[in-house]
Amino acid sequence: MSKINEEVCSDISIIIGMMPKEMKDKISNNFIDFIENNKSRQYVSNINPNVPINQQEIKKETKEMLGMIYRDYLCLDDERIRLQEEDRNEIKKSYNKLQEKYQRDNLFIKEKKEKEKRLVVVTKEKWYKKIFRVLKKFLGKK
Repeated sequence: MSKINEEVCSDISIIIGMMPKEMKDKISNNFIDFIENNKSRQYVSNINPNVPINQQEIKKETKEMLGMIYRDYLCLDDERIRLQEEDRNEIKKSYNKLQEKYQRDNLFIKEKKEKEKRLVVVTKEKWYKKIFRVLKKFLGKK
């Protein structure tokens, strides 16, 4: 397991320890065992059990794991269904974006546009023509 995942498991273990018994009882024993078996033994968490969790700085990964715990174990059934549907929609959006980005027809469009940009020809006006043009403008001839 990666170092970050072990640290997240350590943070989650502390947070579960802070929960009231009624909430802990809703969380699967297998999940709690998984967290306990995979937490880091060397990591010193910045989570303070004496401060409410919403007032602490928590890693993004830990917040995501807390969201999954809430969705899978703590919320009501109708809210769980709604959250799972939102997750499916987000995954579908991400999949569609990737599919559109890497679609066979679109793969070379960006490269083609970059080639077109490189093919722009900039012509420099010769110095004597520039002087002649400025003199004509100065004398009022167009």
